[in-house]
Amino acid sequence: MLRFAWCPTPTMFALRYRAAKTLLTLSQLAIRKPARTLVVLAGAMAYALVCIGLAAASEGPEFEPALYSLLAFWGLGLAAFMALDKQDGRFDTGSLTFAKSCWANVGVVASALFVPDELRLLLLVVPLLGILHAALHLAKRQVGYLTLITWFAYLLVQPLLYSGSGPLAGAELPLTLGFTAMLAVMFFMAGEVTALRLAFQRRNDRLNAALQQLADLAMRDELTGLYNRRYIMEVLNRQKALGDRGHVGFTLCYCDLDHFKRVNDRFGHQQGDRVLQAFARCAEQVVRSVDFVARFGGEEFLLVLVDADKDAAQRVADRLCASVRDLDVIGNDSNPRQSVSIGIAEFRPGESVEDVIQRADRALYRAKSSGRDRIVQG
Repeated sequence: MLRFAWCPTPTMFALRYRAAKTLLTLSQLAIRKPARTLVVLAGAMAYALVCIGLAAASEGPEFEPALYSLLAFWGLGLAAFMALDKQDGRFDTGSLTFAKSCWANVGVVASALFVPDELRLLLLVVPLLGILHAALHLAKRQVGYLTLITWFAYLLVQPLLYSGSGPLAGAELPLTLGFTAMLAVMFFMAGEVTALRLAFQRRNDRLNAALQQLADLAMRDELTGLYNRRYIMEVLNRQKALGDRGHVGFTLCYCDLDHFKRVNDRFGHQQGDRVLQAFARCAEQVVRSVDFVARFGGEEFLLVLVDADKDAAQRVADRLCASVRDLDVIGNDSNPRQSVSIGIAEFRPGESVEDVIQRADRALYRAKSSGRDRIVQG
């Protein structure tokens, strides 16, 4: 029989106050972290109220103080897990999710045993949903451990409430068998969810890799791996905007490999490609991580030295020229040593990007005209 009224004792009142205070703690935590905790808060409050109402309306009020203590302890544990989850980077996400799922399911199973037998199986659907939710975040092995922990929690809590008859005696046997069957079905369903999640994750990883490759192709030169002309023009426009506001200027080094056509004509385009790749490596080694190196076209390259003046660009160009002279890509003693001519132009506030490139190009032309393997400032 169910009853719908009872006389609260002072102890029961204190326990209800403790449970309400726990729910208030969860509410305050939800205000600080609403996106993740509102659902947990709403579900925990709804489940706790349903358990309290069913336990209060049933015979056997001697179990009510234990139920209130259990719900308060369970709620404080949930609050603690959510507080740990807020400490990004300090706890392993998978382990913390597994611990939270175990705590939530054990608490739900234990509190469900306080309600009447006729409604208990209905409340035990909640931990099944917890297993299905864990399948969205955990590995199949962890989901299996969670299922076993939930089942053992049900078996271990029963003797505390039914010490006289045992956990598998009388009316408890059908409930235990039914709950076991539901757990088994849910575990296999969770396995399918886990497999679908992993398949989706692998497909998503492949898609991200393809998108990254497309992004690299959009900004990188395929042969040398340097930035291409289109992307370096975007960089120059951004640097011009900063320079016009007086923040960070830049200096260009316009580079052209000397007598490169002879390399292609004498040794073939394949060897010429190797020279271009070797020069690209040299250029990347002489600049800083904040600078940009681009293949501007053919055997022409552009170095964008951020927050550098002509003197700093001169030192970079000197190192680059010395590095290129030491190149021996073809490995033929009869092959003349490679060299590079460089024109330098420092950005002037208010100047257009095309103008600073043109000044660097004119300086490069003077370097070529004066005998090559030269550095000229424009």
